[in-house]
Amino acid sequence: MEIFNKQLTRVDIDRQLVLPNNTRREALPFQGTRDIVIPITFGHDGVEVDVHCSCTTRRIAFTRGWVEIARNLRFNAGDFVALRREDNGRYKMTVRSGCLSRRRERERSGKEDRSDDQVI
Repeated sequence: MEIFNKQLTRVDIDRQLVLPNNTRREALPFQGTRDIVIPITFGHDGVEVDVHCSCTTRRIAFTRGWVEIARNLRFNAGDFVALRREDNGRYKMTVRSGCLSRRRERERSGKEDRSDDQVI
């Protein structure tokens, strides 16, 4: 079951990942507490990291653990992340680069700006 997906901002990478308003709160194991630790599997290699998650009346955010992962995996603003709860009850996060979506958006709008292209 997908819990959320989000396009990352610089703040999401540098400080904390504030989850979208449409996040499925019931899929996260809060059970009356405000702070939990969720073991999340990242990527194809299956690295599991404990991510601290806090919940207030207005928002849910990933804090400790998340920032280290974002830096170590070199996430960029514009990348997309999605969190799913697998059938076995474990959590898995997938990441998709935002570079392709920025390039497609430019192509749709007819702009020829190639500032995202790498020069070799």
